[in-house]
Amino acid sequence: SGSSFYSSTSTSYSRGSQGGGSRKNSGVGMTATTATGVAAAAMSAASYNNPTDYSMNPSINHGLSWGGREEMSMLPPPTSSSSSSSHNPRSSILPQQQLQETQHVIDDSSSLYSWDDDTLNTDASSSLVPPSNSHSYPMISSLSASLSGNNSITSAGNQTNSSNITSTTTNISPRSKKHEWLLRMNRRLAETPPGQLDTTILPISAIMNAWAKTKCHEGASNVEMWLNRAMEEERLGNPNVVTNTKMYTMAVDAWAKSGEGGAAAQRAEAILQHMNQLYQSQQQGKGKVKGKENCKLKQQQRSESQVQGEGGGCIENDLKLNQDKEGEEYSDAEEEEEDNSLRPTTGIFNAVINAWARSKEKIAPMRAEQILEWMDQLHKRGNLDIKPDKYTFNTVIHAYAKSGGKESAIKAHQLLNNMHRMYREGNTSAKPDTITFNVVINAYAKSGGKGAAQDAEKLLSKMHMLHESGDPDVKPNVVTYGAVIDAYAKSLERGAAARADNILANMIKLHQSDPIKNADLRPNTYVFNTVINAWAKSKEHDAASKAEEMLVAMGRLHASGIPGLKPDAFTYTAVIDAYAKSGYRGAAARADQLLDKMEAEYIAGDTDLKPNTFTYNAVINALAKSGESGAAARAERVLQNMVNRQNTGSNEDVKPTTINFNTVLDAWAKSGGGRAAAERAEEILEWMDRLNSSGNMSVKPDTISFNAVIDAWARSGDKRAPQRAEQILDHMDDLCHSGNKDVKPDTYTYNTLINAWAKSGEKGAAARAEHILSVMERRYRDGDNDFKPNTRTFTSVIDAWAKSGEPGAAQRAEHILNTMQSLYESSNDPDIRPNVHTSNAVMNACAFTRIEQDRPEALAIAFRIFDWLSSQKDMDPDAYTFTILLSVCSNLLPKEDRELRFAHAKSLFDKCCAAGYVNDYVLRKLRLTVTEDEYLSLVGYRGEALASNMPPSWVRNARFNQKGKQGRGGGGGGGGGGGRWNRRR
Repeated sequence: SGSSFYSSTSTSYSRGSQGGGSRKNSGVGMTATTATGVAAAAMSAASYNNPTDYSMNPSINHGLSWGGREEMSMLPPPTSSSSSSSHNPRSSILPQQQLQETQHVIDDSSSLYSWDDDTLNTDASSSLVPPSNSHSYPMISSLSASLSGNNSITSAGNQTNSSNITSTTTNISPRSKKHEWLLRMNRRLAETPPGQLDTTILPISAIMNAWAKTKCHEGASNVEMWLNRAMEEERLGNPNVVTNTKMYTMAVDAWAKSGEGGAAAQRAEAILQHMNQLYQSQQQGKGKVKGKENCKLKQQQRSESQVQGEGGGCIENDLKLNQDKEGEEYSDAEEEEEDNSLRPTTGIFNAVINAWARSKEKIAPMRAEQILEWMDQLHKRGNLDIKPDKYTFNTVIHAYAKSGGKESAIKAHQLLNNMHRMYREGNTSAKPDTITFNVVINAYAKSGGKGAAQDAEKLLSKMHMLHESGDPDVKPNVVTYGAVIDAYAKSLERGAAARADNILANMIKLHQSDPIKNADLRPNTYVFNTVINAWAKSKEHDAASKAEEMLVAMGRLHASGIPGLKPDAFTYTAVIDAYAKSGYRGAAARADQLLDKMEAEYIAGDTDLKPNTFTYNAVINALAKSGESGAAARAERVLQNMVNRQNTGSNEDVKPTTINFNTVLDAWAKSGGGRAAAERAEEILEWMDRLNSSGNMSVKPDTISFNAVIDAWARSGDKRAPQRAEQILDHMDDLCHSGNKDVKPDTYTYNTLINAWAKSGEKGAAARAEHILSVMERRYRDGDNDFKPNTRTFTSVIDAWAKSGEPGAAQRAEHILNTMQSLYESSNDPDIRPNVHTSNAVMNACAFTRIEQDRPEALAIAFRIFDWLSSQKDMDPDAYTFTILLSVCSNLLPKEDRELRFAHAKSLFDKCCAAGYVNDYVLRKLRLTVTEDEYLSLVGYRGEALASNMPPSWVRNARFNQKGKQGRGGGGGGGGGGGRWNRRR
């Protein structure tokens, strides 16, 4: 950050907190200043690319109008429910659980390396493998059936006849002129008698090529059908038709690109095997070498001990060796001369490897590598038409990259090393290039292994070293940097986002140093989006502000004249998601503002900023998680806007789902709005049911929906809350028994109902909670695992007794804990193991014992539970434990016995200090338990002592929230990052 690159003038922007009636600006007071990293690179690039214009306005316009827009949401759409049954709108209230997070996964296959016709052509990108007749080779079991004795590749049910010529349109419009022409050619073929095919009327190669380019099952089947017919014509002696390598390669490549997965890969491999068998038969029948008249080559071949038809893939007897001095590929003229030959080549092997690489089968990488090794063996035995080249290796490496995992990344790197070795041994066609390195780096990015990002960066450094040493084929480009940045984004390691930011800044610096030489390092939207995604995932306290700094930097660079670098919908959605996850005060409002800006720009004509479902999901989630006043209502308005857009068809990319509704329900449940919030949650559930009944299958109430409504009642504080929660649960049972399994009550439903009773304070609430537990136990014993009680269930019942104040509450709480422990010891089931929260709940029941005659026993139970908790190997007291025990001392120890109170208080406080759990609540309870002098002797402070002023060792594990002293990152909704940049500068 001390370099001149980062020394450009700081540019500030403020996110205004203008006050007034605009709800958009409420609670947002944030300021950020871009200084170093990519933000500084943006300013530097802006001045570089547009030296005459220094007047760009760097500030973000936050005075955006609401325009009556409804608010929006953040979770990705789930799979639509299939069943539909009408629901009674009166439902249950459980807080939504297991909501999916928005996935902003970058499409590696398209952005990092595209394996299409342009990259893997029919000569160098194909498939895999004919094993030799005389050498065993690990073949897939389904391909073991012999194809010998039949000149047709297809099975008996796929012979060439009029009934077999398909007209099924898979991924092809029947109105397509090209498709109609192909079907017309098929019909003419069916009408042509065998042996009389005229290639001037029915150009076989052109037709096969056209079918192959459709990239679907229909196309591949038709390519193979035409190949079969060509073989039949040749067998019947038609002089106009000769099957050749190109035809077989087209058939293999058509299956590779058909999208049929493992079945297509196996079919491609079978075609190559069949071709090899035909070639071997032809060689044995001819008994002599065919090829160009190269006397020197023929003399060499005669001197070799190889025999014609020996097997082992000895196809070298029919080779054309007119290669140039460097061993490069044949020229176009030589390829034309070879069109009528039939022999396996590197191209068709590559096509089979490509078929496996595209198959997504678990065995694909291993099978692709086996074929590569087979090619190498054939080449070493003298078959110069078959040798692994860079396309072979790149495709195998790509197969490993797609499979993911640490082992796959290691294998990809080993293959890169093998390429270097093979090149040093003389195989110049196997020389690694930029694409090779990019795909290995991509394998590391997808591996998720520890240190994968660092390994990827090492490869980037090696590429720079090789290029600077004079290797023109290995030069890092924007794809290389994007892959390394993606590796850091996916690593989730501490500091990964900052490192990704710095790598991008270095790339921009290199591009600026020589824009012509380093034109391939020009930044684009993808690499910026990847860094923003890294910040969104980073969990750093200033991640949201850093993500937005990147957004601002993109705008500056684009405005300075860099094409291909412009914020898009993904950019904004990732920044919004970062705010949603930040927990900042005002973060939800900022996310909402960004969505407003997107909509305004889209309406103004910027189609790249069209908000989609994920964008709305992110805003709804940000609002739902914010806990801010009015957030639930704002989230609901966003949801209403989504529904309106879907109904009007104004935005086909916006589709509200059950998850969106559940998020809003959860927001109302946690809004603190009391009975009104619970009733509003029920109304939203009724709305869901109406939409589903009207045919919207993507919105259907499920168990989570009902659970959220039950939770809203449990949190409402209303006297009728537990009764209403039970009514909703009973209604869920009725719906389930009538056939709607999507709303079946589960453990979470019952736990929430128990919680509603525990919070109610009604007489008999604890007994009712324990009765519900007994119902769960009975249904679980009857075989329904959805009602299995867990640790939270038992703890909630104990909590109900703790809050009841009824006689014997402490004894009853201890009894439930003992029951839990017995069940755990007999079953070793971790789902019902008592934890520190369970112990705390029992001690809490003791601390607030109201019945005088129960107090001595409650005191004994509290210390007995604490001793048990302290004796557990993998369970420790926490700050709440010490707070409760000090309450026990304060409430249950005789006030006149100061010596006893002080002794217990001192012992507990010393243990709390040693554990590092001192917080303001502990200090407050300590002060209530002992005298002022005794308190001072323990803490050494007069007046209002705060935990933040205590020795660090005392508070190291505590969370405290004093103003300006938050234990976790605080501050306004995203403005803290700019200050950090200023301090660094």
